[in-house]
Amino acid sequence: MSIYPDYVARFYDVVYQQVRDAADKSYYVNKLVSCSGPSLEVGVGTGRIFLEALNKGADVYGTDNSAEMLAVLRDKLDPHHHRRVRQCDLVNMELGKRFDLIIAPFRVLAHIIDIDDQIRALNTAYDHLAPGGVFIFDLYVPNLKLLLDGLPPTVDFDGEHAPGKRLRRMTSATSDLITQITSVTMAFAWEDEGRQYNREWSFPMRFFFRYELENLIPRSRLTLKAMYGDFAESALDSSSKEFLVHCVRI
Repeated sequence: MSIYPDYVARFYDVVYQQVRDAADKSYYVNKLVSCSGPSLEVGVGTGRIFLEALNKGADVYGTDNSAEMLAVLRDKLDPHHHRRVRQCDLVNMELGKRFDLIIAPFRVLAHIIDIDDQIRALNTAYDHLAPGGVFIFDLYVPNLKLLLDGLPPTVDFDGEHAPGKRLRRMTSATSDLITQITSVTMAFAWEDEGRQYNREWSFPMRFFFRYELENLIPRSRLTLKAMYGDFAESALDSSSKEFLVHCVRI
């Protein structure tokens, strides 16, 4: 699993308010709010989805493997809600509680590189679901041109992290077609207290294909319920950019 540096956690909200489409947030918030029992967000991060769902009345809990991301989230939470979040990852999670719904938004499973760990993660989700409970996660549909050509250094955020303080992020990526791993590098440059800072963070992401997912999930105890092509739950087709996967504990 990727470990987030403190500066990534610090700037996460301001960057992803701009670069991330809001469709996934609306989708997952609606799922959490409409859930009649307790729910769990794996990879809760700084609370992009979690906080809105909680404020709308969802009985939602959250986990993340990053202490830095959770520190940002806890700063936003009333102290009596701190019990709702815990540091752990999906592979080794043991919460002693079952949920009617578990979500793993924004490519959480792509950060699990090893196949055995992927299966363990799916089984961990199963163990934390109530009978009939649903596990929803998303992954990106690989863009074949980007896989072959890579992504040259590209500025994907150029703005302010605070009034008068500039932040710039440049992202690049290369992919290995045999290991199905994309190596991503994000270069951050920002101004703070009259100084200029430059930091670089690299991490791997695993990409998946449709039939691979359809064969991976049955190797766990989960049952594949549906696979959609976007957050409107449209049918998966050649134009789809998302795998939106619903699994159930039978």
